[in-house]
Amino acid sequence: MDLTKKAPAKRLCRKFQYPGTRVLFFLITSLSLGFLVGAFWQIKDELDPKKRHLDNWDTKYAQRKFHLHPFKQKVREGLGQLEEEVHGISKEHGYTLVKEATPKTNVAEERHEQQLTLKRLTATEKCPACFGESLCRQVDAGAITVDVANKKLEHKGVYFGLFKDTNIVAKRLAGSFEWVKFDEFICQNASVPGNCDVSKMISKTTLVADDALQLSWLREAWRIAHTDGQIALESCMTDKLIEELKKAYGQNVNGQLGKTEQAYMITSLLMNPEATVLTYFTTRSERKWPFPKYLGACGRVIFVENGGKLLDSSLASTWKDRANIALQLLNMIDTFRNGDPEWIVIFLDFRYENFAIDQYGRLNLIDFDEVMLIDREESGDGEKKESCNMEDLKTFVSEIDKDDFCFQVPQYSQMMYALACVRLLSFLPEHLLKSLSDRHRSPEHVRPPGLLWGPPEHEATAIEALLRGCAEEKVAGGRLEAIEKLKAVLQRTLIL
Repeated sequence: MDLTKKAPAKRLCRKFQYPGTRVLFFLITSLSLGFLVGAFWQIKDELDPKKRHLDNWDTKYAQRKFHLHPFKQKVREGLGQLEEEVHGISKEHGYTLVKEATPKTNVAEERHEQQLTLKRLTATEKCPACFGESLCRQVDAGAITVDVANKKLEHKGVYFGLFKDTNIVAKRLAGSFEWVKFDEFICQNASVPGNCDVSKMISKTTLVADDALQLSWLREAWRIAHTDGQIALESCMTDKLIEELKKAYGQNVNGQLGKTEQAYMITSLLMNPEATVLTYFTTRSERKWPFPKYLGACGRVIFVENGGKLLDSSLASTWKDRANIALQLLNMIDTFRNGDPEWIVIFLDFRYENFAIDQYGRLNLIDFDEVMLIDREESGDGEKKESCNMEDLKTFVSEIDKDDFCFQVPQYSQMMYALACVRLLSFLPEHLLKSLSDRHRSPEHVRPPGLLWGPPEHEATAIEALLRGCAEEKVAGGRLEAIEKLKAVLQRTLIL
């Protein structure tokens, strides 16, 4: 036997007599076997077509594909779950503040990026061809933050944010296309071909001339800018309303508008009168109106208090909560019709997304695209002498260009109750299937049961009859009588 060949083997055996060596060998062997077994099952699973369709296949496959350590994978899954929980706030169909789950080391960077994006949204370089600049200093200082990452309502130009510990909503009120057309008008009216610096050229246009504050000019300008025949603030504007708006926008004690202030006012009236409506009602009117408070503007964005969660988030609430909201809605319409000695507020766009419930359970109107202010002194008074229903309303609205249209509007103000009953309150089958020629819905639209679904058994029959009486009037005055009885029934159910 060749002893020279056996010597290495003996030396190796002697090494394994030490405990540390045996442990090291055991660990290496275990790891090797674990790797081989894992590779075997990986290949087996990938070749097994049944395994590919398991619910958790995507997670396992992604983990193996990218060679993630199990601990790292759990961390990543945990962060994903946290992100879903944070963004879940924006899925509650409401105007609510959304906060980003951002590592502390990136807070400053994220805030800087948000401010850059907010600056792009405000487009302050276009002013005074904008809504105003009252909050631009706060925007520049970072006192107003807006969650530009939340895209839920981006198509409506709505963003959520924070200002002085108050939840706010930033609104653009007009799309990019509308602003481009507005800028083009300024350049053309200033006799500057092509693109121009609208911030300088607007002072050379009719928008800041005395004629722009004339009633006839404003009405005609609105018709040209909005060819869809939409009901809006300008539809029945009067000289008295113009004077009231001048006071709301004017900073001078003599009540006269400067050129810059007039540019803000005319831009708001032509692009979207919501800023004008809120400016008047929340800064000049003594009455507390069910609107979010107007905070101010910066460039082409306005800021209002967060009105709360959208109304459809309350559809799953208890009966008492829903009955309370329904009662508030009917009382809101009472306020629109009779709450101001000088003006009647007309609103016809009754949809869930146009109303919100704040943290105190109060109902707010949060969209003002179809709001008119009717001057009581220059319009007819009283109710219609005959029954009034949906077909009558549709015919009337289609005649918006007639000279006596505004004079007759108060006679149709009761139809706000009918629209609210059918679109937001009713759970009756005949109302769920109707689209009422709403341009926002297809004719086949079927909406969810309204706020008054599932009434107390002992009140169900009465509520059904009153909803029908609200939706369709058989005799003159029948709808108003049904509304008063419905409010009494709802009030009674809240006490029990």
